[in-house]
Amino acid sequence: MIDQIVITEKTSQAKDVRAAIGSRYGMVLPAEGHLFDLLEPEDVVPEWKRWSPVLLRPQELYGTRPAKGGSKAAKLKAIREALRSAKQVWLATDCDREGQLIGQEILEHYKYRGHVMRVLFTAQDAQTIRQSFDRAKPNSEYARLYAAAVARRQADQIYNLSLTRTATVNARRAVFPGQTRPPSSIPQRKIAASSAQHSTRCSGTGINGISL
Repeated sequence: MIDQIVITEKTSQAKDVRAAIGSRYGMVLPAEGHLFDLLEPEDVVPEWKRWSPVLLRPQELYGTRPAKGGSKAAKLKAIREALRSAKQVWLATDCDREGQLIGQEILEHYKYRGHVMRVLFTAQDAQTIRQSFDRAKPNSEYARLYAAAVARRQADQIYNLSLTRTATVNARRAVFPGQTRPPSSIPQRKIAASSAQHSTRCSGTGINGISL
């Protein structure tokens, strides 16, 4: 039975962590970036399957579902199985806002209620990693960082998709009056490249003003 596990953001990170600490803090399991995607608008409100110029904001937050592609399914399965018996989790994903979301969204999706420690390191050499585990803090201290990441992702979903659909529908109405179905060549998602970038910075003293 697994008592504790370490979750990293990617395989290369897991390799460095294993080299630094071995199995001292439990099995080291890598994610593969985001292991969960947000539900599509029509999954939440069936009427939204038909494109129209409306604000795609549901009553609650958009839920999540397992992401596809690569080896995401296998990695998520390994983490899910380990969480069933783990009493403690060490989140060792990247130390920025996106890294916080990638690790914590797994725990939130599976409603994990064990003890969670947050490990932050800005370099992946063995000494830095070992020191980071020694300085780990309760993950609850990073609740604001996680909330900010959730808010950013939800806002991207709501406003980028709403604007994409509105622009598409209005453009087609101007060219083909009475038709509101989007052309198949236009993707459901058109997220600005800038929003996919990590927008927080890590340092030895804090993350965007949040003390470490």
